[in-house]
Parts: sequence; structure tokens; C-alpha cells
Amino acid sequence: MRRLLLVVTFLLMFGAIWIALTVGAIKGPPANPDSPVRNIFYAHVPSSICSLICFLVLLVVSIGYLYTGRPVLDLVALAAVEVGLLFATVLNATGSIFSRGEWGVWWTPTPRLVTSAILWFLYVAYLILRSSLPGSAQRRARICAVFAIIAFLDVPLVIISARFIPDMHRASFEFTSTWQTAAFVMSMMATVLLAATFIWLRADLLISESKLQEEIVL
Repeated sequence: MRRLLLVVTFLLMFGAIWIALTVGAIKGPPANPDSPVRNIFYAHVPSSICSLICFLVLLVVSIGYLYTGRPVLDLVALAAVEVGLLFATVLNATGSIFSRGEWGVWWTPTPRLVTSAILWFLYVAYLILRSSLPGSAQRRARICAVFAIIAFLDVPLVIISARFIPDMHRASFEFTSTWQTAAFVMSMMATVLLAATFIWLRADLLISESKLQEEIVL
């Protein structure tokens, strides 16, 4: 099943890349229409959405852990954080590259960029908290779950800042051809499937490591 998922993911990804670089290429700013910088949109927006989805997964499994106390949910939470941090890093990196190409600056303290940066730091803070807390694994998991639930408050702020607060960035992007729409849809599907696969694989690895450690202790 996972092999099939990976095959479908990479087919969608390579298809999206090919379309985005050929018939679906987005023209650059009026001053430099040949600039490829706007095509980073195909990676930037899917990464943004996936980083938020990973935080949603983190919220759900954290609530589930506090309710049930099942260790597997805590491990899924860790997997979601690690994958979410990856996509949040891509989000902020591609955003900076786009900003430099469009406006000549790498970063500006606008609401959208600030909330996106906070999202990245929250993922990092979770990992730091998890690795530095003393005490039992259950105590650490509970504290991290509570932190994850509180940290989720940044997610609606990211959405609100992107859609409703005036900013130098566009609130939405209009495609000029069906090829561009197809490239975006394919890249979105590929990125979501990739995130799901990464969480699945990482969670399985963490669960296997946990079982191995229990056998060693016994």
C-alpha cells in the first residue's frame, strides 16, 4: 500500500514539475516577465497547507493522547511535528525567495510572514520541549500534548492573516490557463500525499523503536 502511495505521489509530483516548468509556467513581474520566481508558488502554497495540516494532525492526536493515554498517539504526534517542521521550513524558505525576487527584500515583518515564522518556531519549540523535559515519558507526553493544543492557536492566525488582513502579498492567485490550474492541483495532491506518507513511515519507525526499547529493558 505504501509503495503504491509513493508511486502515485512521485508521478503526480513529476507531472506537476514538468507542467509548471513548461506549458504551465507563470510569467514573472512586469519588469522581468522571464523571471521564474513566481513558479515557486507551486511549492510554496502546498507546503503552507501541509504545514497547517500537520499541526491539525498534531492537535487531534494530542487530544486523543490526553483522553486515552495511548503511547502510540504520542508517537504519531512526534511524527506529525517532524514532518510539519519540514514543510514549515519549505514554506518560509520559498516565501523568502519569492519576496526577494518580487520586492527585493528577503523578509518583512508583515502579519502573514510573522505568523508563518511563529508556526516554524512552535514546531521547533515542541521538539526542544520534548527532548529537554525531565521525568517519565508519560509526563513528557502529557506536557507536550498540552503545549500542542495551545500552540494550535497560531493556525487560525496564519489563515486569517493570509486571507483577511491587508498585506503586500496577494490574498489569492489567479491562474491564466488550465495548465497552471492542473499543475497546482497536481502539486497540491502530491504534497499532501507526501506529507501523509512521511507521517506514516516516521510513525511506524518510532513505534518499532519503542517496541525494541521495551524488549531490551525486559
